[in-house]
Amino acid sequence: MNKRERVMAAIRGEPVDRVPFSFWLHNFAREDSARALTEETLRLHRAFDWDFLKPQSRYQCFAEMWGLEYRQAPDRAEWPVITKLPVRSAADLATIAPADPTKGALAEQLEAMSAIKAAAGPDVPVVATVFAPLMVAQFMVPGGIDAVLKLAREDAPKLERGLEAIAATQEAFTRELVARGVDGIFYATNVATKNLLTPGEFRRFQRPYDRRILEAAATLPFNIVHMCGGGILFEEFADYPVSVFSWATTTGNPSLTEVHRRTGRAVLGGLPAKPEIKTMTPQALVARARASLAEMGGRHHLLGPDCSINPDTPEELLHAVGAAVRKAA
Repeated sequence: MNKRERVMAAIRGEPVDRVPFSFWLHNFAREDSARALTEETLRLHRAFDWDFLKPQSRYQCFAEMWGLEYRQAPDRAEWPVITKLPVRSAADLATIAPADPTKGALAEQLEAMSAIKAAAGPDVPVVATVFAPLMVAQFMVPGGIDAVLKLAREDAPKLERGLEAIAATQEAFTRELVARGVDGIFYATNVATKNLLTPGEFRRFQRPYDRRILEAAATLPFNIVHMCGGGILFEEFADYPVSVFSWATTTGNPSLTEVHRRTGRAVLGGLPAKPEIKTMTPQALVARARASLAEMGGRHHLLGPDCSINPDTPEELLHAVGAAVRKAA
């Protein structure tokens, strides 16, 4: 099987020659231009020969559409420093308007995705990251998610006006991604956890915007919803119209088999993410990979990390997983 055949068969639950796998990680020093992101993604592609690519766009790019500014250190593992936020208070989210994704930071992301697709070739699936509006909102305001949720509980219409503008932008961005030939979106949220949202709040401030953006990607075969964090509100996601579910298989979250049984969809996971992975031995990481492969029995499974991995994860760890997966074929 080539990579595309392997990934698509795994999504459908059909037999595969081996379980497809991939990792994704930031290189903070190589994310501030389309060219650098493209070059870094293709470097990883050549080095590790993963079955699909998730270019790791800088996390702040979505909020940059409303004026976020940052300073980047030269170290690949050093997070950027935010120097200017788009609004002065959470209530000011009510004043923002939809942005044009063919300009600014998102135009840069579109350029990178097009270049990566062209260079990797038709046999390598590529998924593009899209953040949920509620996740974007926390990067725009002083006080972050605490300020956003305070606004949700004290003046919900103001937050909804802001979320509407962000959702319109993300929907338009997603349609542009579809037009550029990506194979799916990696739709991520780190807010939908039991310690942050009630189910009712999820249904008001998260779900309507998620569904709108996912609908814009509905024609793509490899859409992933990523539920970041511990204590995820999994039941609220179970009917989402995606091909693949991704989350951390940690205490308080469901297992790979539980999510597949509940949804009938493929699952992406089974390996640890940051910060744990960086300090593991190759033997321990391979053991984790083998346990996940055994749990899913080779069907409806794409092997990958719970979330992004440390930028300075030792490369020997990633090579060890690749060797083990190929040997298990």
